[in-house]
Amino acid sequence: MAEKSRKTVMSTESVRIRKTPRFLPFLLTGGVLGIIAALIAGSTISAEAKTGEPIVTLLVAFFAGIGMSLGIVLAIVLDRIGLARAKTLEATKLEG
Repeated sequence: MAEKSRKTVMSTESVRIRKTPRFLPFLLTGGVLGIIAALIAGSTISAEAKTGEPIVTLLVAFFAGIGMSLGIVLAIVLDRIGLARAKTLEATKLEG
C-alpha cells in the first residue's frame, strides 16, 4: 500500500476581531417594551377621558414603533462602538 504524502502549507493573514450585536433581539425587545409602556399609559387614562375610540390599540401601535426604532438605534450605536474597539490580529492558516 502506498501512502500519499501531504504537504502542509502555512500562510499568515491579518484578521479583524470585533463583537457585533444581533439586531433582531434589540428590535423585539424595543417593541415589547413599547407595548408594555403603551398598556401602562392606556391604563392611566381616567374613565371620564375615555371615549368609544380604541385609544389603547393606537397607543400600542405608536409606542411599539417608537420602541423598535429606539432598539435599532441602540444596536447601531453598539455596533459602531464595537467597530471602534476592533482588534487586528495575525492568524495562521494551514492548508494541506
